[in-house]
Amino acid sequence: MKVWFGRTVVFSLLTALALLASACKQSPKPEEAANQPAPKPAPLVPNIKATPSVQAKAASPKPGSSANKKPDTEAFGKGQATVHLKGSPHDRSFWAEQLDVDNSGHPVLVDEAWDNPNKVLYISNDRNFTCGNGQTATGSTLMAVYAKGNLRKRPAGSGWWVSELNAGDCGAPRGGLYGCRFDAAGNNSDCGGVTVQSEVDDVVIEPLPQSGDSQGGASGQALPNTGSSPSSSPSPLGSGSN
Repeated sequence: MKVWFGRTVVFSLLTALALLASACKQSPKPEEAANQPAPKPAPLVPNIKATPSVQAKAASPKPGSSANKKPDTEAFGKGQATVHLKGSPHDRSFWAEQLDVDNSGHPVLVDEAWDNPNKVLYISNDRNFTCGNGQTATGSTLMAVYAKGNLRKRPAGSGWWVSELNAGDCGAPRGGLYGCRFDAAGNNSDCGGVTVQSEVDDVVIEPLPQSGDSQGGASGQALPNTGSSPSSSPSPLGSGSN
């Protein structure tokens, strides 16, 4: 009995020492752990939504009594937050007026464009906004709202918006367009890096990299060279998916 007990104790001790040695071998040294890069925070799009005032304007897309008519143009917006309108000048109209775009109760001056054949209202202005990570930033913003009878057959009041961010704004991995689609109730969905597709009044959205991804959707690659096309602006994250 004593011999059996002794062998059992020795075997248990050897097993414990082997496990301890294996754990020490796999664990990084303190200096190695200190040199490992910390996970990057997940980038977050601006806190922008389609307000009731914006959706009401799309339901009745005409200038208000104090609006100022603006000249016809094919490119509507500012910077990368621009859409190229199709058709002839008599198919579209442009004006500027005060509109509550952030649901603050304080209207601000915005530019508006109505694409009558496709039944889409576009709204453009420079905005100050907060981000989901607590930052504040400023960027040119373009919003598209589908009206009743739109050729894309999207629900009236739904649409998409994009804002041009600098690298680091809202945790963006690089400068470019970021935004979301929104439903008929104004709720955002499918947010990420954005490519505007003017020819179909729509956008392609690539999801943002998740927290802890060292490169995420950006994958460390340069922006695709698609900006030469007058009908699209490239996503800052690379190629996207609908």
